[in-house]
Amino acid sequence: MKRTLLTVAVAAMFCNAALAQSQDARKVVDGYKAKIEASDRDIADAKKGGLSKTWENRGKLFVESAKANTKGVYASMPAAKSDANLFNNLELIMGAPNEKKAEGDMELWVYPTVTYYIQNGQVQYWKETYVADPDALGKAVQAYKKAAELDPKGAYKDKKSTMDLVKDLRSTLFNNGINAYQLKDFKSAANNFANALELSDFPKAENDTAISDGQIAYYAGLCANDAGDKTQAEKMFKKAASLNYQVGSCYHYIYTITKENGDEAAAFKIISDAYKKYPKEEQLLYDVINYYLEKKQYDEAENYLNTAIKSHPDNLILYTVKASMYVTNYGTIKDKYKADVDKISSLKKEAFRARNNAAEKARVEGEIVEQQKVAAATKSDYMANQKKAADCYGQVLAKDANNYDALFMLGILSYDKAEIVQIEKDAIPMSEDKDGSLAAAKDKEIHAYWKESCEWFEKAHKAKPTEANPLQNLKMLYYKLGDTANNARVKAELDKL
Repeated sequence: MKRTLLTVAVAAMFCNAALAQSQDARKVVDGYKAKIEASDRDIADAKKGGLSKTWENRGKLFVESAKANTKGVYASMPAAKSDANLFNNLELIMGAPNEKKAEGDMELWVYPTVTYYIQNGQVQYWKETYVADPDALGKAVQAYKKAAELDPKGAYKDKKSTMDLVKDLRSTLFNNGINAYQLKDFKSAANNFANALELSDFPKAENDTAISDGQIAYYAGLCANDAGDKTQAEKMFKKAASLNYQVGSCYHYIYTITKENGDEAAAFKIISDAYKKYPKEEQLLYDVINYYLEKKQYDEAENYLNTAIKSHPDNLILYTVKASMYVTNYGTIKDKYKADVDKISSLKKEAFRARNNAAEKARVEGEIVEQQKVAAATKSDYMANQKKAADCYGQVLAKDANNYDALFMLGILSYDKAEIVQIEKDAIPMSEDKDGSLAAAKDKEIHAYWKESCEWFEKAHKAKPTEANPLQNLKMLYYKLGDTANNARVKAELDKL
């Protein structure tokens, strides 16, 4: 019986709220405006303005006025009444909207002072269009701080009633910050979170554990960053880090902001010092790695990548990043190898021109021998980086046999090896290959690499059938190999994408 009576009482409360909202909502807001004007007069009064209670009442008034439009509506609340939510829905609390209209994938419920954004039958966020004071909650913060300052006994902050008021205000500011963020009003969101943080010197009630100051500071930093206020963002991220909240992410943003300001040395010191202090923060390790990769300081990057892989052996991205470093290396080495081979060709022509001058010919042939050693060393370096890259991708496949990125890149590696052989084939002098056997041997080697490349691209296609890149590469390779059947098959599959 008691439960039934309680349910009826709750229903009556919400019905009364809906009835009140169905009246002219602007009049309600105007009523708060009048009360705020009266409060302004009270704090200007020599006697009343010096009383802690005057300022506490002012804080309560601002909080009430800030909540006047929404009446306790919250994100994820069901919009329309149904048997499943008879006493907990937007329609019951606010009444029928003046207008419903579509905006993108949202349905807007328009009321005289507020518009709600509805998706999948639930409130997502809202935008107030007529308010008593746009900075009501910020002024509430200052009012409570003033009330504490004027308390003659100095015990205002420690009272349970004060703790409850502050908890309510912090929660309202936090939720308003989230709501403003959803509206992409990042400046307003940042202000809400910053205002909530100003209450951090008030003791918290025992049950005030849902939102931490570190979380508030972090969100303030994110929103200030999105709003373009980098100075405020950096300040908030430093605050959040000092409160041990999302430390790795905080220092990542501080590092990025400093770097964007053009001080790369200071930026690197920030991130490297942070990593030394918090070695278990994965984000900091990645930032250090990326710094060295950007600077092309690959030895240092490799050392940190090895540390990262040892600490996070199941993070496959680390292996692919390490592999990509070797791919970049051998790409640069390939250009050097071509230059080395071209120099050998040039020296051979020089030797031919000196064929009737024994001394000069001997000198040039000596240079050819030395240059061939240089070219061989360059090729060895190329192949070593190729193998290191292949080993990294192999480690990925050992953990995930159908990993698309590893399969695709192994196809690229095989194709790149064929390019090295092509450089060698192009450098064969006609005078040394009159029967074409040397070129034919190189063609055989090239075709073997192409076929190997096709095998990897076929596996990559199987791993991700809707991705066009493997098919496009296969089409090109099968054409080069003269494999018309597979070329036609691949072309047909491409046409279906």
